[in-house]
Amino acid sequence: MDVVVFGATGPTGVLLCEQALAAGHSVRAVSRSSGPLPISDSGLTPIRADAVSGEGVREAVLGTDAVLSVLGAPYSRHAIGIYSIGTAHVVEAIRAGARGNRLVVVSSGLTYPAPGHFGLVAEHVVFPILRNGPGRTLYADMRRMEEYLHTCGDIDWTVMRPGRLTKDTAVSNYRLDDNFPTRGYTARGDLAAAMLAELGPDGHIHRAVAPTTR
Repeated sequence: MDVVVFGATGPTGVLLCEQALAAGHSVRAVSRSSGPLPISDSGLTPIRADAVSGEGVREAVLGTDAVLSVLGAPYSRHAIGIYSIGTAHVVEAIRAGARGNRLVVVSSGLTYPAPGHFGLVAEHVVFPILRNGPGRTLYADMRRMEEYLHTCGDIDWTVMRPGRLTKDTAVSNYRLDDNFPTRGYTARGDLAAAMLAELGPDGHIHRAVAPTTR
């Protein structure tokens, strides 16, 4: 397939590009920066685009089969729009000129309150503090993104809700649950692998899934 990776220079984005190339896909690696990518391959095409402003997004997506978005932002007291605004620009670009309509995006296992897996203290104290305190603007934007995608019936989207991301790059026998993670951590290598697996015939269309590392 010819796939686009938004956020390609981030830690998960680099792994996603590497795994996609190893699987035989052609990859368009999208970054806001004009600097060189940390990887090179004959199947890799660096593209400069800005998902938030929309600049270059349509050109990046034109004629491709699938879009994988690992766009992200750190906690901030200020408003965040990279998830909702960036995803909206990507969807518009898919509609305008992509060959396929497959879209996989990353949200978080903390975006919505989850059923009990982690104990009373975590679910009634720690997670609400993160969700409504330092992560308030981040998770609010993730919710806007997910709510927007639910209006996009013509797009074959999937939302990934990993646990807390770790630096592990190896791919393990990760677990994939519906809607909410049942373990606390997700290796970046496993998140990338789970996103890539969604492009296969068993992808979870119009659903949220949660990969976690065993």
